[in-house]
Parts: sequence; structure tokens; C-alpha cells
Amino acid sequence: MRREKKRVLFLADSLGNGGAERQLALLIKYLPVEWDRRVWSLDGGAFADIIRSTGVDVNISKRSSRFDIRPSIALWKTVISWQPDVVHSWGWMATAAADLICGIKRIPLIDGTIRSGMVPQRRSLANRLSMKWASMVVANSQAGLRAWGISPQRGRVIYNGFDHERLELSNATLSKSGNVVKAVMTGRMVPQKDFDTFLGAARFLLNSSNYRWQFIAVGNGPDKQRLVDRNAGLIANGQVVFVDGKTDVMPILHDAHIGVLVSNPRVQEGCSNSIIEYMACGLPVICGESGGNREVVIDGVTGFIIPPENPTDLAEKLIMLREDMALAQRMGAAGRERILRDFSVEKMVNSYVEAYNHVRR
Repeated sequence: MRREKKRVLFLADSLGNGGAERQLALLIKYLPVEWDRRVWSLDGGAFADIIRSTGVDVNISKRSSRFDIRPSIALWKTVISWQPDVVHSWGWMATAAADLICGIKRIPLIDGTIRSGMVPQRRSLANRLSMKWASMVVANSQAGLRAWGISPQRGRVIYNGFDHERLELSNATLSKSGNVVKAVMTGRMVPQKDFDTFLGAARFLLNSSNYRWQFIAVGNGPDKQRLVDRNAGLIANGQVVFVDGKTDVMPILHDAHIGVLVSNPRVQEGCSNSIIEYMACGLPVICGESGGNREVVIDGVTGFIIPPENPTDLAEKLIMLREDMALAQRMGAAGRERILRDFSVEKMVNSYVEAYNHVRR
């Protein structure tokens, strides 16, 4: 007897506070009702409870050691008992655990682990082996598919989506008053994200501008204390503010004027959630030349794309936007329109549903 509903089993390596986990939770939230959904993960995190709050079953199977195979056995039992129509993995370890059982049961497996525009130095061979057995490979940028050499026959791009329900507030626009100009950068404070260049622009503008600036660094991570110590003087005079990464960024973006994302030149972004959030809030964007950034930001239209590790260039673009408020407002409005049109949650969900139906044929 044919089931009334189709079933998708989502797999993850972790459900912590990250961009991929946010997108997974968003997909689960808006997936059409004809799809039953479950989640299996190797570790918990903030998004485990968020997903559970939608009524979706979340199974956490932690490993006790590197070679502990019990989580894989638990996954196989879930696949056999629940009989999903599609398995959609968001983590390379989860994909590897699912490869064998999906092959035996002839269940389509979608590998969605490509979330950046580069191949990582670590685990690249393991990733490639797990991708090899997948029915389809999904990346969130063209840069990601190119980096991994995935052919159009096996791979497709589904860009990150933005949840319109988060847009209860719009941004504060630049004005001719003496208000502080606020530039914001959000992200995990790790070497891959170039907060040094962001805060270097703050030092450049300290004595070289007619306006008062405030640089807001939002995030947590192992580099945070070093950044705080290095910029203690700027923090003391209010030029730089550090905000905890667990804070909802939308109220901060509402009060900001310009969104910035610069990365280490050895790192290539995928489809950046930070940039999408900036643009959705109507902020002009200044970002580095990195991976999939050009797939989101239209240089000269929704913001500026600058060379890496160049705080002077970043500072000059910030001044340009402050001096030409009409340009800043046009860029912000164009960016918001682009996100709501081309990076909506509806478009993302529809693309995944089409992918699920395609691999089931």
C-alpha cells in the first residue's frame, strides 16, 4: 500500500550554531506538509531544540571514540525501520555512515556537504569517497561545485535562503545628521574570517575621517580574545564594539549602516549567510573577492567587492558610502530586492523538493 506522505531523513554531523545548521532548520520549517521529516545527527547543539520545537523527531547518536561504529548501526536501524524515500546528508561523516545502507536499500542519498568555495586540506579524500556513492551532490555556490570538480550531471547549486519572517525591522539609513556611522561584520572568530582587516579599517578611520565611526564585531571563536586584546584602545574609545555571537544579529543589523565580510585569502566563501542577512536588511555590502561572494553581491550595484587583506581599500569604500548617501541607499535597496527575489526561503525549499523528486525517479 502506497504511503500518503513522502519521507526525507536529514543527517548531520552536528546541530550547533552554524550557517549550515541554520539552513537545515529553515528547510525543515518550510518543507511542504506532504513530506514527513526526521533528523539524525552525530552531535547536538542549539539547533536541535529549534528543530524539535517544530514537532520533528531529532535523534542524537554521539560517538564515544573515533572508531565507535554504534552510531552508524543506529542510523542503519533508523533507515530500515522508517524507510525514507530520500536521505539528505549535511555532514561528511553522516554521509559516510549512510552510504552503505542507502546502497543496499536503494534509497537515494543526497550529499549536501559542500558549503564553501574550496576543497579543505583536511578530510578531502574522505569527503570525495563519501560523495562518490551519493545520488546527487548539492552545493550552495557554483564556486563550490567547481572547486570539487562535480559535473553538472551529478551536482546542482541550491543557494541559501533567507527567512522573511526575520524582517520585522528594516535598517537605519545614513543621514546627514551627526550620528555615528556603524559598520558591522558577523561571523565565527577564526583565522578563516579576516576580522583583522575589518578592525584595521577602524584604526585607519580613527584620525582620517570627519565622521565618527563604530565597528561592530559579532561572533565568538578562538581568535576573539586576541582580537579584543589587540584592539583594546579602540574598544575603550567606543570605535570598536564586540558582541557575543549567540545574540540574534537582526536587531544589530537594523541599527547598522554598512555590512562587511572579509575573509582570509586562502579561504573561499560559499553562499554567505552573513552577506544574505546584510542585504535582506537593506545594508550596502563590502566583501572580499572570495569564492561565491560574486554570486550574491553584484559589484557596484548591491555593494563593493574588494581585494583581500586590504584595510585601506575597505576604509576608502566605507568613506565613499558615507559621503554618497544616495549611492548607499540605492545599493541597500537593490540588495534587499535581490535577496527577497533570488534568495528567498521559498525558492530554496522548492529547489530541494525538485531535487528530492528528481532522485526518486
